[in-house]
Amino acid sequence: MEEMEEVWKRLKLNDEEDCPIEIEKGVRGSTELKGEISLVGKIISERRIGKEVARSMMEKVWKVGKPLEFQEIGGNCYVITFVNQRDKWKVLDGYPWLFDSYLFVLLDFNGGLQPSLFDFDHAYLWIQMLNLPLSYMNKQMGELIGSSIGKVSEVDVQKDGLAWGKCLRVKVECDLRRPVARGRTIIVYGRKIWVPFQYEKLPRLCFSCGRIVHGKDGCKESEGGVGQYGVSLRALPQNRRGAVKVEE
Repeated sequence: MEEMEEVWKRLKLNDEEDCPIEIEKGVRGSTELKGEISLVGKIISERRIGKEVARSMMEKVWKVGKPLEFQEIGGNCYVITFVNQRDKWKVLDGYPWLFDSYLFVLLDFNGGLQPSLFDFDHAYLWIQMLNLPLSYMNKQMGELIGSSIGKVSEVDVQKDGLAWGKCLRVKVECDLRRPVARGRTIIVYGRKIWVPFQYEKLPRLCFSCGRIVHGKDGCKESEGGVGQYGVSLRALPQNRRGAVKVEE
């Protein structure tokens, strides 16, 4: 699709081709109603995955009402239609999801966008922040450290705002084109502390450069980055304490 877009950009349109056709809203027909129970998704994998294979697998994983429709709209991209909105939001609430260890990026349906304009380069991931002093295992610290990575959606704390335990869980929007963050250095009372990160449902990523999504040229650090990223970044999912949503 990207290659075709480059070809289209180079076209020199004649007057007839360049004369806009005004499209009225009524032309959309029943699209809006079906869109309310639909998502748009992409499996981040270099191998092609057919819609029936994807549908069959995700029906078992999501455990939602049938029939579940998958319509292919591009390379590993699908419009996914559920039986009702409850099933749709159940799937979104359980995000992120994996298909054979590949990340399955899901977005709400937007019928006003061409498939090429959907942003599949960002996804929300649950990050477990380790080695924090107990006094700083709270909502404010989750927002502070999480915002250094991306937009913070939720911080998993109790009703009192605390999260004493093995880790502080934060749901953050990550740029899949950048190396996954391995941690952050904080200073507490003049003392430097390394806060390592682990990711729940961490998808397949390049152990050389740490990216989930490569550019067109593939990995540029296939030799120099060996050993910098590995399975130690993966964490087992934990039950929620309360997961306080962050106000925008």
